[in-house]
Amino acid sequence: MPDFQALAGIDQGLYLILSLLTLLPALRIGNLVFRPAGYAMAKSARWNLLWIGVALLAALAQWGTTWMLYESFGWMYIKDKLLGFLPLIFLPAVVTAFVTVPRLWQLATHGPIVTPFAVTPDNTRTSGEMEEIRRHKATAPEMIVPVYTFALGAILAAILQFFIPAVTLQWELLLIFWGCLVAGSSVFWIWQSWQQQRHGQAGALTRPGFVIRLLRGVFVLLLLSGGSLTSFSQAMHASKLPDQMSMAPVHGQHSPALSGPSVSVTELTGPRTGVPDRQFTLTAQKTMRKLSTGKTIEAWTYNGQYPGPELRMKQGELVEVVLKNKDIDAGVTLHWHGLNVPNAEDGVAGATQDAVLPGETHVYRFVAEQTGTYWYHSHQQSAVQVKKGLLGALIIEPATTPNPAPSSQLDLALVHHKLGSGGGMTLSGITGRTTKTAAPGTSVRLRLINADSFPATFRLQGASFQVAAIDGNDVHEPNLIANQQLLLAAGGRYDVIFTMPDHPVFLSPSKTDNDNGLLLSPHGSGEAPAPLPDLPYFDPASYGSPLPLPFTLQTTYDRDFQLVFDVQFGFYNGRLDGLWTINGRVFPNTPMLQVKEGDLVKMTFVNRSFMDHPMHLHGHHMLVLSQNGKPATGSPWWTDTLNVAPGETYIVAFRADNPGLWMDHCHNLSHAALGMSMHLVYEGISSPFHIGSQTRNQPE
Repeated sequence: MPDFQALAGIDQGLYLILSLLTLLPALRIGNLVFRPAGYAMAKSARWNLLWIGVALLAALAQWGTTWMLYESFGWMYIKDKLLGFLPLIFLPAVVTAFVTVPRLWQLATHGPIVTPFAVTPDNTRTSGEMEEIRRHKATAPEMIVPVYTFALGAILAAILQFFIPAVTLQWELLLIFWGCLVAGSSVFWIWQSWQQQRHGQAGALTRPGFVIRLLRGVFVLLLLSGGSLTSFSQAMHASKLPDQMSMAPVHGQHSPALSGPSVSVTELTGPRTGVPDRQFTLTAQKTMRKLSTGKTIEAWTYNGQYPGPELRMKQGELVEVVLKNKDIDAGVTLHWHGLNVPNAEDGVAGATQDAVLPGETHVYRFVAEQTGTYWYHSHQQSAVQVKKGLLGALIIEPATTPNPAPSSQLDLALVHHKLGSGGGMTLSGITGRTTKTAAPGTSVRLRLINADSFPATFRLQGASFQVAAIDGNDVHEPNLIANQQLLLAAGGRYDVIFTMPDHPVFLSPSKTDNDNGLLLSPHGSGEAPAPLPDLPYFDPASYGSPLPLPFTLQTTYDRDFQLVFDVQFGFYNGRLDGLWTINGRVFPNTPMLQVKEGDLVKMTFVNRSFMDHPMHLHGHHMLVLSQNGKPATGSPWWTDTLNVAPGETYIVAFRADNPGLWMDHCHNLSHAALGMSMHLVYEGISSPFHIGSQTRNQPE
């Protein structure tokens, strides 16, 4: 299968190349009439034929890449291109090929006039008559207008491709662009008909002087610049987010609460009474931290630690966490990544609570109903605060787990994260290699947590291992594997288990180097195994043994959402940037996924952009049904954070069994901050909280 990023990059590049290649003959062909009627005109016609031929070849290449995208990745990767963009190019290209090219060929093959008279098969004409015929042909609208229209269509298609991806086929928008093409073609025809009347006669023709042409060019440039600046100014202003808005009704401007009796998210709490089995206090504060480079930066931490304190608890315990904000000016929250807590405990500023400002306290209470590896982080300005260090590991052990653990077991939570903009990658806060002693025969569990915004590739060498759990969910009958790379989504978790051999075992968050990672050694020393090249990737879709599933691809679903991820240039909150879109939209105009309690929900993720999108659904776990059209065949793959790589298509499903207002967003947090965020909302749920610059809440 072709590499999606390479093929899609070529496809997008061809839109730009085609715009330039069609402009060249469009700018040249109108000057054909000013050439002396003879060899010079024929030579100029041949150059025009050459550039038109190159442009037509580029158009064929554009169609070729579109077909390859369809063959390799499916209909959803070309739907809007085929029905919306390419007709703007294809129809003018066909007319150019079958109307312009034959007429231009006649002019190109006449050659010079060497006698006072030119003899044709049926009559004899003077050179003046021949010159008039050629000038009439050189200014014919039917020859020139298709070339102008070809260029206009290519430019309009490029604008659609880069600035307005019509994923949902917004026909009103496409009609505007088609109207521009038709109107432009009509204007070109009228203009060229007038030009033919002026210049299609015999006699000396003088091309307008340089000053006149310069003034015309400046006028056209100013006209285009004025129109562009006006459009950009309007787009910038329209992109500004409201100073204050509710998370519940913003999508589609309708309120779920209108469908029946309203329940506020503040009522969907964990147990408010009872003595907690586990109680933790986390204080958000600024802490100076020295990086491996020697530079000291200001980190934002919980309890002065980076990462924050590891929270361990047992299944079934009532947990109380007191959050205090010492000096984080923007406010903080605590979100329990991967835990299906009651909605009010989810910790999203502006959706389930207000951000906790300096000097304030917020109490979270929930029952630890799941087991496995999770993590916590602030969900106030999360793109900034997580990067600066407001995060930590959260582990829920089975209720029967002995405490303390036997000496024959080693259980380590390893948090992969890059601190700030100047720090390197760390493993549990440490840059470089860490060495721990593990006796041969020790049962080792490494809980890998990717708290960064990009996928992490882990490499475990020196022992065969099993992937015992994915995102806190146990794998059924995990296979024993070795020398495979573990690609872990941003926000995702793998539990890797193995029996310690009598030689060193090395875990590295890198494909190729041993400078960073964890070295387990029977004697507390030793060398890491040399990196092996070109290791295959672990495939969760085929790993382990299957079990009966609660729903499949053949199940009838109550809700079916198709979500296409794309990239475009545009304004977001007044700033020009590359925008990562969902169905061609950014928050607050992204889809609102509205469900009822008990619904079976299916979602299809299609990534047509050039970056990975780790899609994280709060409050629920999704069952992966298929990847790139192939059904999942291994152990049931339950996940809360699914990495959708460029060119990948996933179908997932879940039961809507946790009422509330839940975020569903890309966990590359910089993408979410630019609007790659949506919400799952249950009918009848409302929220009293607001987000915006005039509130304390900015969740992303």
